[in-house]
Amino acid sequence: MNYKLIVLGFAFATLLPAWQDRGPSFEVAEIKPSDPSVLKPGKGRMLPGGQIAVPGYTLRELVMFTYGVTDDMISGGPKWVAEERFDIVAKAPPGANDTALRAMMQGLLKDRFRLVTHQEDKPMSAYVLTAMKSAAPLKKSQASGASQCHWTDLGGGMRRRECQNLTMAEFAKELPNTGGIGIQLPVSDQTGLTGRYDFQFEVGMARRPSDDGAPPDPFDTDGPNIFAALQKIGLHLENKKIPMPAIVIDRVERPSSN
Repeated sequence: MNYKLIVLGFAFATLLPAWQDRGPSFEVAEIKPSDPSVLKPGKGRMLPGGQIAVPGYTLRELVMFTYGVTDDMISGGPKWVAEERFDIVAKAPPGANDTALRAMMQGLLKDRFRLVTHQEDKPMSAYVLTAMKSAAPLKKSQASGASQCHWTDLGGGMRRRECQNLTMAEFAKELPNTGGIGIQLPVSDQTGLTGRYDFQFEVGMARRPSDDGAPPDPFDTDGPNIFAALQKIGLHLENKKIPMPAIVIDRVERPSSN
């Protein structure tokens, strides 16, 4: 698992995929091969004026965060898809929200990489999110507009996650990309909750081994792990092997010139 995907500045992973739909497009988009002397890719980030910069990513990694999936949910494509790195700088129209940005990125991959995919269910290890019957119900949201979540640093390895106007499907999508909690597998929403909710929880940072490159252990934290934290708000997270929607790359080309 590539940990830099966890710290992307976009909230793409909270949104449902629009697999082959056309959507809005960036006003300007530049794609070029990354400088091979730069060994460590940077972080995806928003720049002044509505620009988005995604430096040093493979197409496979771009598909991961654009469609909100993990690496083991992607198959197909030539070898270079996981090896060659690209820098992307794009300018979005004024007022573009997260949903529009995601659609623009999907369109960019289709247009410039000639990316064609289809969806298949694939049995894999995943976390299943369910609602605990004995717990108090989550608070229905009274907010309007886009859903949002943010972190508050509490010190001592503890953070508070606060979410507003969020569906459980959106929450399940964002969990594998929520930095520091150690969830490295996809999450399936099986809560049966269909509304939008406001909630918060406090969780300890998962410790990451410094040398062997293994994923951080979600049970080894400086405070309550994500499983205990979610139980306090009436949600249960359990590891199972279940069918999950995966992306199969049918066709792809190296990007066209700018």
